[in-house]
Amino acid sequence: MSLSFHLKKHFRDFSIDIAFSIEENMAVVFGPSGAGKSLLLNLISGIIKPDEGFVRIEGREIFNSATGINIPIRERKIGYLFQDYALFPHMTVFENIAYGISHEPKNKSKTKVEELLDLMRLGGLEHRFPKELSGGQKQRAALARTLAAEPSILLLDEPFSALDYQVREKLRADLLLIHQKYPITTLFVTHDLEESFVMGENIAIINNGRLEQFGAREDVFYKPKTKNVARFLGARNIFSGIIVSLYEKAVAIENPDIGEIKALLHHEEQRMTVGEKVTFGIRPEEIMIIRPDKPIDKKVQDNLLEGEVLTTLGKGASHTIYFKVRDRDATIKIEIPNFAYRKLKLSKGKTITVSLKKESIWIIPERQAKG
Repeated sequence: MSLSFHLKKHFRDFSIDIAFSIEENMAVVFGPSGAGKSLLLNLISGIIKPDEGFVRIEGREIFNSATGINIPIRERKIGYLFQDYALFPHMTVFENIAYGISHEPKNKSKTKVEELLDLMRLGGLEHRFPKELSGGQKQRAALARTLAAEPSILLLDEPFSALDYQVREKLRADLLLIHQKYPITTLFVTHDLEESFVMGENIAIINNGRLEQFGAREDVFYKPKTKNVARFLGARNIFSGIIVSLYEKAVAIENPDIGEIKALLHHEEQRMTVGEKVTFGIRPEEIMIIRPDKPIDKKVQDNLLEGEVLTTLGKGASHTIYFKVRDRDATIKIEIPNFAYRKLKLSKGKTITVSLKKESIWIIPERQAKG
């Protein structure tokens, strides 16, 4: 099912104006706290009535302010999973799941509930009450109840935020598998960067009630269109510069804190001109530390910077390195796997050479960088 909408809502100190469309996949709505993520889901579902706009599911309008269409919530066939599970405390797991399909024949209802119990790894827990379940079990039961009603659209409002990391990780994997079996068009709200990358085929970045960028996961993460998007998605190495030369599909940018940097132009960036001011950057994990005992590969021979390690920080499976460019003011953040950190024998004060891979550098013209 396709979902398309353009919704506006004005409050005393906040307004939202967002439009985009998704097909039968899972799209993540990502942004900082207070950006309007949960409000957007409430407007789509009908919990809050928009001031203006429309909502269409597979071309069928369920809301249109211009024509007066406003289908009641219960008739919209939209499943909505909240942070707090919203299970009925006086009902067992089985009864909670069956609640939304009580109008169906008993045999059909029982078969569907049993199928969902198995899918959600809730077998043996069907007679328990919510207070007897763990957080992860409650969330799986709530998701099963939502899916039992066979919604056309699924809205998930930070469904795993109250759970610890290991449980969240397992539930993410569960949800992706469930989505393969029940390929429902899904909007998944999160403010967790890792979760947005794991869960979203498409990602919508919203900020202050506006859409900053929407597109395929890799395009949004590796080709941010505004400084805000770059910051929200962890691209900490953000610089300003001036284009000093253009040649075929590449560009050279001058920055006083780094020097001259070469970058490959993507199709949408090829209208840039010499003398134009731009913002550019590179994600920390895209920076390569050059091994001194091996010849430099042609792919990384541009944008070589020498300097020293200011500090290192272990982060489980990876290390964060803060690198100071020699004779310059720039400090660059680098992320590398632990095995590479050990192999390179990195430590505070060590002199190293790094490469800012030119194909990994993204460029934002000044005319859109403020967005």
